[in-house]
Amino acid sequence: MSMTRSLVIDNLHVAYGKADVLCGVSLEIAPSRITCLLGANGAGKSTLIRALLGLTPAHEGSIVFEGQDILGLPPHKIVGLGISCIPEGRRIFPRMSVEENLLMGAYKEKDHKKIQERLARIYDMYPRLLDRREQLAGTMSGGEQAMVSIGRGLMNNPSLLVIDEPSLGLSPALVNDNFRVIRRICEQGTAVFLVEQNVRQTLAIAHFGYVLAQGRVVASGSAEDLRNSAEVQKAYFG
Repeated sequence: MSMTRSLVIDNLHVAYGKADVLCGVSLEIAPSRITCLLGANGAGKSTLIRALLGLTPAHEGSIVFEGQDILGLPPHKIVGLGISCIPEGRRIFPRMSVEENLLMGAYKEKDHKKIQERLARIYDMYPRLLDRREQLAGTMSGGEQAMVSIGRGLMNNPSLLVIDEPSLGLSPALVNDNFRVIRRICEQGTAVFLVEQNVRQTLAIAHFGYVLAQGRVVASGSAEDLRNSAEVQKAYFG
């Protein structure tokens, strides 16, 4: 791992009522790297994302982003510091056009020139969105909506992009396209925290990863280490 760390989560505990959901989770996300979080449904992956974004309070631990403790900050402040999230299930605004959806991602940016530069970057990455920028996002296919969702997340010009289950509900060909784009985003200098159940494809593009089970990190290492780990083999590859 690089000595400079984009994000450090240390000993994070989150409970809903009396039930502990995360029990002492610690992990690091390095700049300009894809770090993945693998785990079955119910492992606590979504709770970890919610805690990171300030949507669910943690009762112990710390989350430090680029040297600043962000635990307890409201979500809009966390986004303002340079963390964007591509939510599970895409969550686009169906009655707004493609371009209006993208512009929502840059709502904190006042500089018109920067906004236009970011739009140009998204349209370069997804030429299909340029062709359809006036189309209502709700009338597009699932794959196209996934493009809108990723594009909107990038419009904040984040230094960390959290992507929750990007393969959910997409055909294998579209999943391949999505993962190619995620790799490209990272190559352009953005740290990516990829939360997924699709283990094979995730480990094919990730640099480092963690495995979460019942609210605890049960394995961590380079993508290659995890591919070869008996624990991961048993849990995912049968």
